[in-house]
Amino acid sequence: MYNKQASGQQGFTLVELLIVIAIIAIVASIAVPSMTSFVNKNRVKRAAEEVYGLVTKARAEGVIRDKNMSVALTVVDEDEWCLGYADVVGCDCTEGDLTVADACDVFVGDTRVQQVITSSGFDGVAMIGNNVTFNFVKGTASTGNVTLTSGDWSLKILVSGVGRVRICGPNANLMGYPAC
Repeated sequence: MYNKQASGQQGFTLVELLIVIAIIAIVASIAVPSMTSFVNKNRVKRAAEEVYGLVTKARAEGVIRDKNMSVALTVVDEDEWCLGYADVVGCDCTEGDLTVADACDVFVGDTRVQQVITSSGFDGVAMIGNNVTFNFVKGTASTGNVTLTSGDWSLKILVSGVGRVRICGPNANLMGYPAC
């Protein structure tokens, strides 16, 4: 056996490395905005589904307990908000002390349980809307809506006068939800 010395160049030239880096930069500049949009879309969808769940739970609790249930929204600033419900009109979802009369809570057995969603789990999602009260006797509600937005994505939770709660896209079909 004999060893043949390899002749020629080994490795990459500077020009080849610069071309590869340029290609990676172009691909990254295309992918990053798409990823940001994907993240914003999923944040809005997740927040909308949480709010929908809380509002439908408030409606059901009213029927079960034979009490009107009020869903209250508090917006501190653009990205800091909370939403809660109680059998007290205009409950305060920022109130963490459940012994306070206007806290957003309900009794589960003999224990008061807070019924609140906060923006802390939904970074970058803004919320606007109004309060809604469900009438347990007739099953009706004061009409209202909540709009959740992050980047270019937006979803609405609508409450009709007959108490129907639904999610829809403000301008078009979005994320599997119909247009409003």
